Amino acid sequence: MFNDKIEMVLLDMDGTLLNSQSEVSPKNKEILKQLISKGYKVAIATGRNYHEARSVVKDIAGLAYITNNGSHITDFNGEIIFNRTIGQEDTISLLKIIESYPSLNYSLAAPEEIYMKSKLKFIKMVLSHKGVFKNKLNLFKSFALIKRLIRLFNSRKTSDNIYEVLKNSSLAVQKIDVMGKIDEMESFKKRIVESFGEKFKLSSSSKDNLEINPLNISKGTGLVYLADKLGIDVKNCIAFGDGGNDLELFDIVGTSVAMSNSEFSELKKKADIIAESNDDDGVAKILTRLLVVKA
Repeated sequence: MFNDKIEMVLLDMDGTLLNSQSEVSPKNKEILKQLISKGYKVAIATGRNYHEARSVVKDIAGLAYITNNGSHITDFNGEIIFNRTIGQEDTISLLKIIESYPSLNYSLAAPEEIYMKSKLKFIKMVLSHKGVFKNKLNLFKSFALIKRLIRLFNSRKTSDNIYEVLKNSSLAVQKIDVMGKIDEMESFKKRIVESFGEKFKLSSSSKDNLEINPLNISKGTGLVYLADKLGIDVKNCIAFGDGGNDLELFDIVGTSVAMSNSEFSELKKKADIIAESNDDDGVAKILTRLLVVKA
């Protein structure tokens, strides 16, 4: 049910605030700027790391960031107020299990950098997932997606020996993102639980990925921490999302909005409101209607 005392807006990025070209539409951008100018608090809540999230919305001033699924939080002044990592030994143990599955690819996300096992495999997986190889996207969208992937390719790092990097650097791994075939992903998830019990927080932003965070870390815990710092009741917050990693956020927030393009039926069932898709300015349309700002 909608709470008319909204003080803070939380926004997932991919599939929610961002369209299929991984951009913030002019309408979405204008609405967020209006809300901030009127005194509303607006926070990004994403599985992306801080560097990538900030770079996509850099021309929107005054945002807070809950990134790496809640492992890293910065306030509205850009100050780090929360930071949690996966230990080095645990990271190495997890990577050895991942590497036993031929189809799985992984990335290690720190606040400012990301290491990947294979950039080429990652790009192939994303293109296949988005439907480029199946002609589901038109030519313009395909080129826009490829352009984005080239930026990711250039910004992410690889190493011939990631174990040496982990042992000899200060890389602060906050999230391990694993992508691959859905059947192998299910097997992998079961093996993680069998090997480590409930030592890690497991979530998914899409059907073909698994996101591994430190225990008791989620977008939901990130909301609670940020709201407490601001003296805001979580019931006076509205959150938008489309993925499995938004489920706990929806359990906590006062008003939850799922995108119509979401693949997660459970998320839609939890939601108070279903918005139009991320390609139809769903975020802007709901905020315009509920918070009485200009479209």
